[in-house]
Amino acid sequence: MDLGFLRPLYSTEAPVASVHLDTSRQSTDSDKEIELRWRHLREHLAELGTDHATLQALHEAVGQGASRSYGTHGQSLFASRGQLLNTHTLAVPPQRDHATWMPVPDPLPLVLDRARHVPYVLIALDRVNAEIVGYTDQPAQGPVLQENPTGQTMHDLDGPIGRSGPGQHRGLGARGNAQHAAQQMWRENTAAFAEHVREAVRAVQAKIILVGGDEEAITYLRQNLGPRQLSIPIRIIAGGRGGQAARDRLHQAAEQALNDFIADEHARALADYQQKLANEQAVQGTGKAAHMLTEARVQTLLLSPDREEEEQLYASLHQPVPVAQHSADLGQPDQDVFTAPASALMLRSAVASDASFTELTEQERTDHGALLRFADNNH
Repeated sequence: MDLGFLRPLYSTEAPVASVHLDTSRQSTDSDKEIELRWRHLREHLAELGTDHATLQALHEAVGQGASRSYGTHGQSLFASRGQLLNTHTLAVPPQRDHATWMPVPDPLPLVLDRARHVPYVLIALDRVNAEIVGYTDQPAQGPVLQENPTGQTMHDLDGPIGRSGPGQHRGLGARGNAQHAAQQMWRENTAAFAEHVREAVRAVQAKIILVGGDEEAITYLRQNLGPRQLSIPIRIIAGGRGGQAARDRLHQAAEQALNDFIADEHARALADYQQKLANEQAVQGTGKAAHMLTEARVQTLLLSPDREEEEQLYASLHQPVPVAQHSADLGQPDQDVFTAPASALMLRSAVASDASFTELTEQERTDHGALLRFADNNH
């Protein structure tokens, strides 16, 4: 996953307040519940030394934007020097409300939430109509694109194929011509729909297309979205355009298909990691990963979400790339060195050195790691 969306969080050298809060709205008491949860975090931030202006900037942003929508979700907010650096809606509430006041932001809950979702295009299709919806990797914010193109029907056709006139017969030949014309029309409709789909894929940078509806129309659509046109996978799912029940089935099937796709992608990433470990193209362990980050040799940073016993690392206030297990290894004046949780410092270094991110789940491994930009034969 590209970490470029975190760059605004590192636009200041002043301390940063990071807040990860459950902002779910499922009852008439939700506003009060969010207020109480935020009050607890605000008091904690104040005890850590967060200035009043920064607390006020956070206060005004809590529960706003997409987090006001009904349903379960969360919010990550970052502020410094009385200014909001950025705010993001979390598709899934954080496991626990959490706030820090440190020399660097603490974005791991946000990064994990973003990594567990993918941008996609969802299509409900028949032979004349299509509903094309594009989602970014922030599904809690809803679709960012929605189109409803309509194609031709038999009523749009002139001449003997569409209707019988004087001297024209409705025999077997006429029916055969009508069937041929209808199939040609459906192919033309889906060819036009395919162009809308390609535009939607580009707009949201989709990684997968999910489509449900009429089987023949889907076949035509897939022919127009073959590997020469799009390299991302196309998955056929249940549901379609046949009323609300069909739409509900479509969205339920889409959720399951996305979960399966993400699980498969993650499994492939972990298999690649294990292979590269065996070929000395990756490292395992916080210390080794930190060393490679310092040398700007990390292509992909792999972090575990387990923070119960997270190691503290050292970094420089003014140089974001170096990170170490011992302050002396940084070669920086003592007044420029600080300590913070490993994930916060490693993500800061990864952003500064243009590294990407992959999650290591607790079931697979609890230690951090990294894929290297080129093989390391000396670690």
